[in-house]
Amino acid sequence: MSSSAAPPDATAPAARRPRSTLDLVVTTALLVLAVAAAAAGTFAGLFLVMASDSCGIQAECSTLGLTAGVGVSALGPWVGVLGFGVWAVVRVVRRRLAWWTALAALLAVPALWFAGAGLVWLSVGGGR
Repeated sequence: MSSSAAPPDATAPAARRPRSTLDLVVTTALLVLAVAAAAAGTFAGLFLVMASDSCGIQAECSTLGLTAGVGVSALGPWVGVLGFGVWAVVRVVRRRLAWWTALAALLAVPALWFAGAGLVWLSVGGGR
């Protein structure tokens, strides 16, 4: 035996964490729901443009605020889903619990949609 031979334990691969099947199923289901909710949020966000129907008749409106609000409502949910979705996938690949990041993606959809709707509401004179 040579003196440079490595002990048998040094060449063994590091033990990997076990993958939780329940976590994988819940994460996948929540991400699918988040994508569906983001699609519905985009569809509903585009209808917020109709809030400008009263502009110029009852009061002046901020077209910049209206455009920003519709943009946030239509595109914001996708930003949340993509950001938290990528994070969830990375956590799944690294074999860490990921269900909570998928849940955050799902909860980001209405939060960002309502943020955009609030901008629209303020831009057409809401809260006066």
